[in-house]
Amino acid sequence: MIKLTNILTEMLNTFEVQAEILSSRKESITDILDSIRAVKSITTVRNITPPEYPQREGVEYTLVMIKFVTRLDSKTNLEQIRQDIITSDGGPTDLRVPGVKTFKYKLETLKRK
Repeated sequence: MIKLTNILTEMLNTFEVQAEILSSRKESITDILDSIRAVKSITTVRNITPPEYPQREGVEYTLVMIKFVTRLDSKTNLEQIRQDIITSDGGPTDLRVPGVKTFKYKLETLKRK
C-alpha cells in the first residue's frame, strides 16, 4: 500500500537556501520578511543575520534561510520567487515586496530537505 507521505514527497520537493536581502531602513525588516513569507511556494523564512554582518546608513543587509516547495526544478523556482519579490509592474496583482532593493540567493547553500 502506498503511503500518502510517499506520494506527496514524490510530487512536491522541499528545498532550503540562504539568501541576502538588501533593503531600505525606511521599511521594517519584520514587515519585509512577513511579505516574503506570503510569496507563492515559500513555506518559511528565518532571519539568520549574524551581529557582525555589514550595515550601511539607510540600507540594511539581512541574511535569511528560506524553505520552499516546488514541483519544478529548484533553480527555476528560485528565479520565479526572486522575480515575485523584486519585480514591480504597478498593476493590481503587483507582488513586489516594498523596501527590498536586491535579493540574491547563495546557490551553494541550496539543499533538499
